[in-house]
Amino acid sequence: MEAHDDIRIYLKGTETHLARAYIAAGREALASPRASREHAEARTVPGSRIARLLALLWHPEADIRKAAALALAGGNRESRYVPQYGHFASAFLSYLTSHAPHAPASPAERYAAVVHALRVLLDRNASDIRAMGNMSYSFLGSALYLALLYTCRDVIEAVRRLRVSAAHTELCRLLWHLSHVNLTRRLNSEDWVTLVQTACAAFAALPPDEIPDFWHSLMHRSLPRRLAVAPVLSHLRDDCAVPYLLHALREQPPCIAQPIIECLGRLGDPRALALLQCIVEGRDRLLRNHARLAIAAIGRAHANGPARTLLRPLETNPDADPASLLRPAHPTGAMEPPEEMLRVPDPPSDPAGEEP
Repeated sequence: MEAHDDIRIYLKGTETHLARAYIAAGREALASPRASREHAEARTVPGSRIARLLALLWHPEADIRKAAALALAGGNRESRYVPQYGHFASAFLSYLTSHAPHAPASPAERYAAVVHALRVLLDRNASDIRAMGNMSYSFLGSALYLALLYTCRDVIEAVRRLRVSAAHTELCRLLWHLSHVNLTRRLNSEDWVTLVQTACAAFAALPPDEIPDFWHSLMHRSLPRRLAVAPVLSHLRDDCAVPYLLHALREQPPCIAQPIIECLGRLGDPRALALLQCIVEGRDRLLRNHARLAIAAIGRAHANGPARTLLRPLETNPDADPASLLRPAHPTGAMEPPEEMLRVPDPPSDPAGEEP
């Protein structure tokens, strides 16, 4: 009998050790900025690191479930995340297991359950933060204040690390509520900045073509709505956002146009040159200066690109046959594909109309 007990203890210890190894591997995958393939596999491949981590959210042991939940909010392979305040793990697991008491069979179903729980928690936190505007300062000085802020921060971080594009609607709502609370001064300025920056970083981790509510908010008929999401622009790093930025830039007031122009300059995509040149030729002096700086930044980003290096002349003889030289660069400095830059100019036509 004792031998059977020893075997059970050994097997349980081995299973626990393996589960913790899966959690560490999952934290590593979530912490990596270049794990886009694994994020996609989390919905389809049961053996992927993130999929294994999500499966442990329904583990029989409470400690394993909590460790898996905290891995969503922070940490890497070497170090686990230990929150100072807040109740993210308990709130998240409580909602998750109440709506999905048994582990879903497929990775896609588990992923969907986790995404739904994160979106619900983020929406609740956004509403609670908005409610701060009507609460007394005695509440804001209590432990509940810290618990709400840190729980909200952890939910946002889980959205960012798991790259939950579906939660961008709740992120927009959170930024709108934060802008309202900032006006009432019921939130510590440092805490306000922390939450805004955390939400902006979450937006920057999402594919630009999967956040339509953000682009709609940036062009909302209400200026306060646009101002609420404008801080996201300083965090965008994906040049896939350029077409959306160019569309949003048209007919914007300077307070919104300026950060969009700065974002275009930072992304360094030559597709923005034509519209930026139009702004340079416009009437607004401030925007003209920002557009010039953006154009210069794009030029620096492509200073050593193939379109520039291929334009170097083969010789400097002014009497050389022009048909043997490369075409000159476009006078506006517009970028062209290298294969177009290499095309030689058409030979001059015979004024007499004779065949060569």
